[in-house]
Amino acid sequence: MFEAYKYYWENAFKYRATSTRADFWWPVLVNFIIFVILYFLLAIAGFASVTSIMNGYNHGVGFLIFLLFVIAVFAIAIIIPGIAICVRRVRDTGLTGWTVLVFWLLSLIFTSNDSAVMETISSVIDIIFLVILCLPTGYVSKHGWWSANYDNDITIPSLRNND
Repeated sequence: MFEAYKYYWENAFKYRATSTRADFWWPVLVNFIIFVILYFLLAIAGFASVTSIMNGYNHGVGFLIFLLFVIAVFAIAIIIPGIAICVRRVRDTGLTGWTVLVFWLLSLIFTSNDSAVMETISSVIDIIFLVILCLPTGYVSKHGWWSANYDNDITIPSLRNND
């Protein structure tokens, strides 16, 4: 798990490669756990700050602001590696990396309205994208649906190389 997370950060700017399901899902899990811990600390600090303010003190507000800053910095820091590993994962299934952009744009377009139908379409698009992320290596190209050009792929550190 930690090795996959290390590769996640090492390959943050490498888009012309592929990542296995383990290379993708372990960092997703670690990021989720980090966010759960940070939000749990934020909830505790927020409760303590509100309690101290109600009692006439000003304790804990600095820690609350610090936690908000840490959460914001971490969320911004994982954007580029998250996009990169998503592109590599989609390429590993046999699709082109541009598929990620298409799905994100479609999801963005359909969530921009307050219509229930549009939000339902956006949810279906997100589920389809999740299924694509769960596909095994080369699934799309093995079934002859798509043949992306991988002539100039690069080799990156991966859990696949440790087998």
